Amino acid sequence: MRLITLTFLFLIVCCMPANAQNGSPLQFLSKVSQSSLANPAFHNQTEKLVIGLPVLSGATFGWNANFSPNYIFSENFSYSFDNFYQLLGEPGNAASSATLPLIYLSLLKNNKTYSLSISEKILVSGNFDHEILKFIDLGLIPYYGKEEEYGPISLKAQIYRELAFSYAQKIDKNWSVGIRPKVLFGKFFYDIENMYLNVQTLNDRQLMQIIPNGSYQISGPIDVQFDPLENKTIIKPDLTASDYFFKFKNLGAGIDFGFSYTPNQNTTIALAVVDLGFTTLKYRSYNNTFTGTIDYAEENLYQSTNPDAPNYFEPKEALLALTDSLPYVTSAEAFTKRQYQLLPVKINLMATQHLNDRMKLNFSDNLSYHKGEAKNYLSAYFNILLGTRFELSSGVNLYNTEQILPGFACSYTGKGAQVYLATNNIYKLVQPSKAKNINLCLGVNFLFSTQPK
Repeated sequence: MRLITLTFLFLIVCCMPANAQNGSPLQFLSKVSQSSLANPAFHNQTEKLVIGLPVLSGATFGWNANFSPNYIFSENFSYSFDNFYQLLGEPGNAASSATLPLIYLSLLKNNKTYSLSISEKILVSGNFDHEILKFIDLGLIPYYGKEEEYGPISLKAQIYRELAFSYAQKIDKNWSVGIRPKVLFGKFFYDIENMYLNVQTLNDRQLMQIIPNGSYQISGPIDVQFDPLENKTIIKPDLTASDYFFKFKNLGAGIDFGFSYTPNQNTTIALAVVDLGFTTLKYRSYNNTFTGTIDYAEENLYQSTNPDAPNYFEPKEALLALTDSLPYVTSAEAFTKRQYQLLPVKINLMATQHLNDRMKLNFSDNLSYHKGEAKNYLSAYFNILLGTRFELSSGVNLYNTEQILPGFACSYTGKGAQVYLATNNIYKLVQPSKAKNINLCLGVNFLFSTQPK
């Protein structure tokens, strides 16, 4: 249960490195073959074999939320749930994802581009009743004799490995099409939806009760068992070497497809659908239901506001102690049928107008949709080639028609290597602790000539 708690806290504070490539100006860097992640119809334009540096090349970090890490952390890294509560002032929500590349290869040959990639994907999203922050900050004593309900609290996280093969074909001088089929290997999944905490006092017994209501699903390299001696459900890690590589158990599938159209030598229009797919759950997957109450005798109640006063319990430690009690009121049952989880699907529309050989204008609309929720980036960027090796792109993004974010991207392409960086919010790249919306992508590619000398 500590793993679940730390996952929840990590989401609240800074989360894991929303929706990969959404709103990223990487797609406008024509010399960077990873721009095809936004549309598989884009071709490798280096005229070389591209090999990405493992772990780094194509790594992405994204975060979209109605709060930033500095809501809870101060400059000296101390934390305050009261500060978080006061600054938030409304239910909290966040959606985030990360990509960690392991292998990336791309080759252009005879008007065809072939690519292979293996990467780790992380998706996290959640929301919570901000009143629970006040409950954590004050402790139990102020609520003795009262009846309260907190919620809903929801958190969904999944980690999976993606094996993708990409193929792009120039049909003629105007049209190019591309497709990227994917095999997905589920690694970890956690989903708690609409959990509530009820707090009540039994005056006749001088007893305070916290009653969790709800259930959650968990899947991964874990072992879930009921311990009859301690009368609790135990979740513990059970990682084997095969879990790190490819395990053909919780298999899923996905596909990207797109096209680009060049009506004249200066104009290009492109459209793509990305991450149309699903992951599955059955192997080492469990339904867990809260079935009891967590009881506190009056003499065991604590406060979390004044370290110098009696019965003080630090908020972070009090929260961990509470979650350590949850296994005693939880029942678990293994999945009997395979379940399917849809990925956030993305639709990317882009138009490019070349002003001359060195300058161009780019416009794009990147829409992400998942379970009735949509996120949209409308972007306008200006690109310029400085010399023969350096490309610079800068512009603005309109996020959900509410926020204007200044973006930036650049790449340097040498004879044997290439480096690149892209972000949709350059201001918060300098001050990441204050970022509510940011997408960052960076990488290093090695370039190998395929032409005979």
